[in-house]
Amino acid sequence: MIVTRRGGALRLVQQVEHGRVAGELAAAWGNGTFSAPTPLGPVRTAAARHDDGWRAWDARVLFDEAERRPLHFTDIDAGEHIRLYRQGVERVSLADVYAGVLVGMHWTGLYRGRWSAPGAAARVGRSEEDRRLQDEVVAEEERRWIDAKQRAWTENRPRALFETELWHNYELLQLWDLLSLYLAVTPADEEGPGSAPVPWGPQLRRVEHAVEDVLLPAVGTRPGGPRIAVTAAVRSPGEVTLSPFPFRAPVEVQVEHTVVPDRPWSSAEVAERVRTTPTDAVAWRLVPSPQEAP
Repeated sequence: MIVTRRGGALRLVQQVEHGRVAGELAAAWGNGTFSAPTPLGPVRTAAARHDDGWRAWDARVLFDEAERRPLHFTDIDAGEHIRLYRQGVERVSLADVYAGVLVGMHWTGLYRGRWSAPGAAARVGRSEEDRRLQDEVVAEEERRWIDAKQRAWTENRPRALFETELWHNYELLQLWDLLSLYLAVTPADEEGPGSAPVPWGPQLRRVEHAVEDVLLPAVGTRPGGPRIAVTAAVRSPGEVTLSPFPFRAPVEVQVEHTVVPDRPWSSAEVAERVRTTPTDAVAWRLVPSPQEAP
């Protein structure tokens, strides 16, 4: 669960909802500067389902005993994090082997600084035991990729191109993931101050957010092509400007969430409140920056 505190309330966005938004971003990606992902179907599946393992955990409404509120997703126990992502990767892999590899890369990348992506979030967990468990997971998952990639690769294309595209698509997935999270936590009824952009990612450990200009991870304009960092900013309520603009046309998305009062809860009480509260939605429109607008 992605928890945001604002105005005496907690806004809760489920991880699978955040994934759905990432899938919409993947489907809209591509223009004269940025090539559309290939193969589009599996890549969009991976984007939309990269956090599928959270589904059952969010349905339980994990609880933060110290804060007496729903648990923010970055505060989850390392062992639970491994269990839920393993289940998610297994489910996606059964549906699509290529998408399953990408989701596995996303999972293990969380323990490896997103495989060295700029501005990446830190690995989950703090203790030596957490690090040991995560190292074992990374090694196990990389061994699984050997067979999975052999099944996903079609021999009518060079293997080097397949591998280049795969890692390019992984980096696109990280951008869509972080942009979707930006939409999930940023207040939609405010304007940004127009400050210098900062790398986006480490801020996600917080539950309180103001509007800020951010740098998303640099991605290639095409597999193996020049890398460009996209800046996201809010210049008017409900509208995010992106520079350079990576989509075919302006994108409209909604982020569904549940709102509960910001007060001390018991685990059973808040779980029942979340289950019985209708969801609401915040609408965003993603547009080119004024400098790029025709």
